[in-house]
Order: sequence, then C-alpha cells, then structure tokens
Amino acid sequence: MTSSDHKPSNQEEEYFAREDAERIRKLHAEEQSHLKQSEKDALKKLHGGRCSNCGALMVPEQAGDVRILHCPACGGAFLDKAAWDYMYTHAEPHSVMGSVLNWFKAAQKP
Repeated sequence: MTSSDHKPSNQEEEYFAREDAERIRKLHAEEQSHLKQSEKDALKKLHGGRCSNCGALMVPEQAGDVRILHCPACGGAFLDKAAWDYMYTHAEPHSVMGSVLNWFKAAQKP
C-alpha cells in the first residue's frame, strides 16, 4: 500500500477536528482581545438584535422560563448565554427543552 492509498482513521479525523476547533477558538480569543471597547460597542450596535442568517431584526419571545430571539423572516432562533445556561443547568432540562420545542411547533414559523 502506498501513502496515497492510506485512509485516515476516525481517531485521526477526530484529532484534527479537535486541533482545528482549538486553533479557531484561540484565533477568535486573540481577535477579541485586540478589539477596543469602542469597536466592540460599534459592532454590537450594528449587529445586535439581528439574525445571523438573514440580517432581519429578531423578536424576543418567551418559551416557558427561557427567552428566545426569533427571526420572523427566516424562522431562525437564538438563545443568549443566560438562556442557554438556564437550559443546561436546570433541574429538569427535559421540561425546559420541551417548552422550547413546543414553542417551535406552536409558532409554525416559516
């Protein structure tokens, strides 16, 4: 078997995926540390409350105890860190996730 016939194993693929993810995380952290607070504020003002998919204004909606930002244009949804942490650490995560999923079903978004 020649070196061109070698297929990477799942372990190799996982290793390189982890390495890539770590490299991207480090680059993002470096970029954020170099931004001045005024630049961060300008970016937040420009992009805050906008859908990352289509750029439309997001609408806040409540699903149980979790606040979801919903895009009426494309149907996308966003959970901020507080909502994500609540869902992740809640004593009964299935009931919280059920509320979120029921919100999606009931809303019948585009």
